[in-house]
Amino acid sequence: MYYQVQIWKGLTSPYVSAHQINKAEKLNGIWKWTVRLLLISLILSGVSAYLGIGNESLSKLIYDTTPSEFQTIKGFFAIGQVVQSTVTTAILIFLPALIFWIFTDIEYYKLVVVQLFVAGIWLIEKIVFFPLQFYFGLDHASSPFSLGILAQYITDYQLLSYFFGEISLFSIWVMFIQYKYLRVITEKSPRIILLLIVSIQLFLWIFTALFSYIKFEVLF
Repeated sequence: MYYQVQIWKGLTSPYVSAHQINKAEKLNGIWKWTVRLLLISLILSGVSAYLGIGNESLSKLIYDTTPSEFQTIKGFFAIGQVVQSTVTTAILIFLPALIFWIFTDIEYYKLVVVQLFVAGIWLIEKIVFFPLQFYFGLDHASSPFSLGILAQYITDYQLLSYFFGEISLFSIWVMFIQYKYLRVITEKSPRIILLLIVSIQLFLWIFTALFSYIKFEVLF
């Protein structure tokens, strides 16, 4: 029996897809969908960089550099955005799958399939949030889909705002999808599965929040 990777079906019918993956002896479409998701990520980040989304931190450099120097900095910053987004997508696909593989009895590529669904959710979030970034200038910590806005009312500590900005409806969806699949395709107890999922998400939230907290002006 073989399983054909279909992102939308995997997200909308996790229970059925999980049993199909569990019984599958061959998985088709892994690399095709990996390339597709990486290309979508590259395109989204490229459009964002072209429109100047996310480069607000560079505005203070306008008066400290010549026009040519500023354009060069903007160009390097845009390239960095594209590379960061593409690498992040690849990490979301392969790194959590590797961690799950270490602590479970599941074949690695079955876990990669699960993480393809996760990467799909992450890209859906980027697409949904894109108009809010473009028209209203919101950063990730101010997303209406996350706890970042609430954190900004409670504290002025920016790092906490970035951290809670990572806890969104989409990240909850990610954990739900991971749990539904791992619950079927591994014999580990639900507590162990939940502990693994929460630990990985917590690490990603902290790492991303710290990265977002960096003041890029300091680099220049």
